[in-house]
Amino acid sequence: MSNVNAGTATALPSGVRSAARFVFDWIPLAIVTLLWEFASGTAVPAEVLPAPSVVAGEIRELLVTGEVFSHLFISLFRISVGLGLSIAAGVLLGIGMARLDPVENFFEVLLALTYPIPKTALVPLAILWLGVGTRTAILIVFLACLLPIVMNAYNAASDVDQNLVWSAKMMGTEGRRLFWKVIIPATIPEILTGVRQAIPIAFIALVSAELIASNQGIGYLILTAGQVGNYPTMFANIVIISAVAYFAVRGFEIGRERGLVWT
Repeated sequence: MSNVNAGTATALPSGVRSAARFVFDWIPLAIVTLLWEFASGTAVPAEVLPAPSVVAGEIRELLVTGEVFSHLFISLFRISVGLGLSIAAGVLLGIGMARLDPVENFFEVLLALTYPIPKTALVPLAILWLGVGTRTAILIVFLACLLPIVMNAYNAASDVDQNLVWSAKMMGTEGRRLFWKVIIPATIPEILTGVRQAIPIAFIALVSAELIASNQGIGYLILTAGQVGNYPTMFANIVIISAVAYFAVRGFEIGRERGLVWT
């Protein structure tokens, strides 16, 4: 019977299978939305927990008026800079630790000590150093995203097939050419996995920083709306930044799948 079902599923047109998978993937969100709609005004007062239909109307209003876009662009700029810096520093540090013992010995204890610290706990200290605004948010995003990228780059460089390295050396590839032609291509898939892990962390760190140390950005909008009791706007901004984070992750995954043609 299972073979028959498998054969039937395989025989379905690709468009039907894609549609079925899309529906199946979004069923949990639909269930949560329905429960939220039911709970609003019954289990929880609607003034505190506005219904999804109300939040959807507020999202439409924010998008039509354009009020949210300037803050959203600022938030995305902060994420882009912080994440970009963490990728550059994390890849170099991770590969350096894997290939050079002095580098690993120098940074190992520091990274082990800082790994369990919630990076959002450093926001007050960052405010003292950099003040309220973009630089503080970028620093928090950078610190939050750095370690996942370092660890994946380190593991990837440590696991490079030595047969590839020896073969390249036998053919005269040494030094920087060995690094760029053998080490980097072999580590890219796992490094991109670290970047994939860092993207949602970047959004979490950004919103946390903007809730405390910013007068612009989506986190700031969430805070100010909540302070005045404008909960539909607060939830609308939460949904907007969540949707942007989701599409950022999905876009990266699609790009990774299409780009890594040799894996």
